[in-house]
Parts: sequence; structure tokens; C-alpha cells
Amino acid sequence: MYSSINLCLMTFLYPSVLWGLLLLLIPILIHFFSFRKVVKVVFPSILFIEELKNETGNRTNLKHLLVLGSRLLFMFFIILAFAQPILTDRLRPVDGTLIYIDNSRSMSGEVVAGQIGLNKALELSDELINKAPNDAKFQILTNQSSVALSWLSKQGTLDKLAEVSLSDDPKSFSQIMQKASALSQRLSFFYLSDFQKSTIGPVDPPKDMDWQIKLVKIAVDNVSNVYVDTAYVEITQIYDDQKKISVVLKNSGNKDRKGIRLKLVSENQLISTSSVDIKAGSESIVILSFDESYIREGQMKIELVDYPVYFDNIFYMSLPLAKISKIVHIHPKEHFTRAVEKVYGNKTYFDYTRFKDDAIDYGKLQSADFVVLDGFENIPQSFDAFKDYNDFLIIPPKEIERSSYQRFLSRSIYQIRDSIAIGLNIKDLNDPFFAGVFNTKEVDIGLLKAKRNIEVKGRVNILVQNQFEKGYLGNVKNNDHCIYFFSSPLTQEFTNVTNHATFLPLMYKMSLGGNRYIHPLYHDLSKDYISIVTRNFDASKKLRVISGATEWIPNYQYVEGRLLLELPPFGLKAGNYEIKNGNILIKRIALNESRVESEMEVLTHSELAELDANSHNIDWINIEKLQNLSLNEGFGDSEDNLFKIALILSLFFVLSEALFIRFL
Repeated sequence: MYSSINLCLMTFLYPSVLWGLLLLLIPILIHFFSFRKVVKVVFPSILFIEELKNETGNRTNLKHLLVLGSRLLFMFFIILAFAQPILTDRLRPVDGTLIYIDNSRSMSGEVVAGQIGLNKALELSDELINKAPNDAKFQILTNQSSVALSWLSKQGTLDKLAEVSLSDDPKSFSQIMQKASALSQRLSFFYLSDFQKSTIGPVDPPKDMDWQIKLVKIAVDNVSNVYVDTAYVEITQIYDDQKKISVVLKNSGNKDRKGIRLKLVSENQLISTSSVDIKAGSESIVILSFDESYIREGQMKIELVDYPVYFDNIFYMSLPLAKISKIVHIHPKEHFTRAVEKVYGNKTYFDYTRFKDDAIDYGKLQSADFVVLDGFENIPQSFDAFKDYNDFLIIPPKEIERSSYQRFLSRSIYQIRDSIAIGLNIKDLNDPFFAGVFNTKEVDIGLLKAKRNIEVKGRVNILVQNQFEKGYLGNVKNNDHCIYFFSSPLTQEFTNVTNHATFLPLMYKMSLGGNRYIHPLYHDLSKDYISIVTRNFDASKKLRVISGATEWIPNYQYVEGRLLLELPPFGLKAGNYEIKNGNILIKRIALNESRVESEMEVLTHSELAELDANSHNIDWINIEKLQNLSLNEGFGDSEDNLFKIALILSLFFVLSEALFIRFL
């Protein structure tokens, strides 16, 4: 630490007690004005008495002066002790004292049994303020405080201290410095924290300010913590009621943990449970299976049984509800594929509507998830406007108008005529399209055959091909949507695909294209924005986000089926929320706090001592070696030391007075 000769001035915590120094006049008055009554004694001769008087007079006067001096010094130091003297640094004057209390969730760990870290910081701050002079200036800042612009009195500071509670908004050291910088160029800065490495960042004092930064570490017991890092839905078979959630658990402590129990709960009903052993500093994946029908309104949470760190034991999730896909089937008057109607006529999963080409309801077309263009020789240009809103499936007739197909697909189209039906196979089972379609990686579709009558060239994703690696079923991308196509009519003349077992899952999976967006189980509150996919939005109606009694009206943008919501910077709690447009529910979401605070590693004593040694503005105060905290801690003698010195000196002089009276 930077060393220099510091000239110190002494001041007092209770200067009014110094009026007691007037009491020093009493022994002086008693000394000069003795009220003893003189008694006359008849004596025959005073010759020898005169000689004795000259001999003992000087010694008696010396005794009186020593007793008087001891009595005055005793009274002086006892009054000084009760005034509580302190030393202030003359070379480093400050405008006031700023106390920053880290009230992040990591400070909820226990320091001792029954006392959490935040309460310890508040106790030390209370002692610090109460021992300061009455005219001292203070300010209190916490993680959720705004920028401080003025100083407070002692009482005002104590009142503000009583309002401090735990916050879910951790701040880095640089953010703390920005908050405090508007208050003063010269101040004494006390920073009480557990110094969590994942949140504090670099500890660099401001270069253009003369601050006395005093780091006070609160040693909370956070050596062991298990938390949910993330969770996601495992891909299951299409429309399988039994779902699986993979939960990634992390142990950020330095102790192995055994038998950590976790529960999947929906509206206080236990849905699934498991337990796991996790080694220190590692992670483990736990898969929870559950019946989707037991999840109430898609809202659920994972609860952990973990101690002593418990602020991150609950992890909220929102399971996307099974969506009924809106299917629009359009065909010319004289032709349509009945196999399509049979597949999508299942009202449990589909809202199926069929139109002839001369009676199309374009309102329903715009709200559809999946549109089947069946048997169109010439694809009408009016459908082009819907390519940015819908997924399409094209089933060609025998003869096509190439230019209309090329326009709609934005690819080169060729009319071909295979002479015989050729066997078909799946090009790549690892293609994301086939996730959840088959329950094995060895699918035999050897009996599936087809004769192609069109071929699509260019950037095409082939899903099913013939034995000569020519595409039969594929898709092309159009921004965020897909246009699927078969390479022949679905009639017996060209293919047996409608009679094959793979036809149903393939058609189901194509219709799920409207649900291709990843619906996350949760969103992170530390983000500025969250993105919601919805097409049921009316900009003329008020948008609200609701959770119980909590409601907020967000800033938002709505662009092409995506709703971008701005999260408020503070005040929002983790939990399950409903997004309503007017009175219509458009989405349920789950919000969780950032997991950054769950990483429990902190700055050690040696690391704090190194910061102290490398900067003359930083002083680390090892509170474990102190009984209390004072304004001058680390920069001079504390008031406790001066109080003790004054008290010892007063006792010394009262003892001296007794000895002078007894032996002189």
C-alpha cells in the first residue's frame, strides 16, 4: 500500500461531553479556598513548632500540588474518554462517507447460524454510522439504487439503511463506480460484499477521483450450490402424449453432492421426480418423463432441495400447448387428392378446410399454418403474397405450366416422364425434418415406389429420393417458411405413397412447419428483449403481461409474426406469465433470473490483500480480526484505541492520587 507521512487531526464523536471540562474548576477552587475551621490551642512555648514548620512546609505544598494535578488529569481524561476522540486524515480530506451494500441474492447465505450475509453487512454499517460524529455526512447505495446526488445526515442514513433488502439485480464493480461518481470527487467509500467473482468483474478504482476505497468482505457460507443451468424438451414421436424434459444441473461449489432431489411441479401437483449425485465443479443431465395432460395451462417449475444456498432452487418453465394446425386444402374443381383429406381430417390435431379454386376464402388462407395446392396446372399469382406467411405443399398434376411453378418456387422446373415406378428411400435420417418421425434409425421403405413427372433444380433440400438419387419429396426455403413439393401426382398411376405407412408421419411433419420455431421453455430476465412467435396479434388492442397481481404494459414491436417485448430493467420477478392482447391470451411464458449469481466462487483473502498492495486508493479490511468497523479503519488509529488510551490514563491518575495521599 502507498506509504506517506499522514498528519492527523483529532475530533470527537460526542463533542458536547467536553462541556464537562468545566468541572475541573471545582478541585481548583477547593484547593485555593479551604473552609476548614481554625482551632486555637494554648501552648506554653512555640519555639520548637516554628522550627518544625519550616522543615515540613515545602513537603506539604508539593503533596497538595501533586494530588491536585492527579485529580485534574483524572477528570480530564475520563471526560475525554466519554467524548470518544478519533483521528482524521489531514492530508486526505473527504466530503462524506459512501457505504455501498451488496444486496444481491448471494448475500442470502449464512455468515453464522441464523444470520445471513446481508444482515451482517447492515449490522456493520449501523455501527459505522452510529460511531460517526453528529455532523458526519453519509450516503447509502445498493444494487437497485439510482445514482446518488446528495449527502444524508446520520439519522437520514439510518432510516435509509432500514429499507435495504435482498435484490435480484447484481452489479459489477465498474457499474458501482458509475453510480457513485456523481456524488463527490473526494469521498470515503466502504464496499461491503461477498465479492462474488461471477458478478464483480475487475476491481479498478476511478483514476480521476481521490477516493478512499475500503473493501469489507462478508464471509458467507456459499461453498456448495447446485442449480438448474438450463432445461429443454426432448424430441418425442409425433403427437406422443408422454413428454421428456432434460434438466442440466450444475454444482458450482467445491463439495461433491449426493442425493440431490428435484421435482417437476405444476400448480402444486407433483408431476415427476428424480435424484442425482453431482461432483464438485461438474454438471449432470436428468431426464424427467411426464404426461402432458397433467401440466396445468402449460405452467410448471422444477424445485430443488439444496442447502445452504436456496435462492436458485426454483426454475420456472412454460410448456407450449399442443397446437391445432390450421390446414387449407385448395384444388381445381375437377380434381383433389382424397388421401390429403383423410390425413388432415383428424379434428384432434387439425382444423381442416377445403376450397375449390373459384371459392377461396383469403381471410382463412392468411391465418392458415399449412396450405396444400393440389393439382394446379398453373399456380395463380395471387398465392405469391402468402409465401411469407404460410408453409405450402405442392402436389402437381400430370401436366404443369412450368413458368408458374418456376415463379412460385423460385427454382428451375423441368417436366420429365419416368417410364416405370422406381423404388424410393430416405436421403438422410439425420435431417432435422425426420426428428420424431421414426423411432429407429433403420427405416425400411423399400416397397415405396413412384414415377416422377417434374424435377426441381437449384438449392433444394431433398428428403425422399429414388434409387438413382433423384429427388421425389423435398422443400425450398422462402425466408422463414418452406414450400414442400412432391414430384408426381399422388395417384395410383404414379405412386403407391398414399398406401404406405410412411405417408401419414410425413404429412403430419410437413404440417408442423408452422410450429418450426423453437418455443423455449423459459426466458432470461437479464436480457433486454424476448421474442415471441404469434400470429394472433391485434395492434389496436392493449398488450399486457400478467402474473397474479403483477401486471405490466411492455414496449414492443410486431413484425411478420414475431412479437419483440422489452423487459423492464428492474422490478420484475421470476415466475410464470400470460401475454394478453386485449382479453385474448396469445402466449404463456416463464421468466427466470440469470444463473450468473449461482456461480459461488469469491475473491479470497489473499486476492483482496493483493488489491490492497497494488493500489494506494484501496484498503482491504479483514473484518474477521475486528470487533467492529469505524470511519478511520485502515487509515489511522480507530476511536476504540483512543477511548482505551484515555480511559487507562484516567485510571492511572486516580491511582496516583491515592498513592500521593497515602505515602506523602
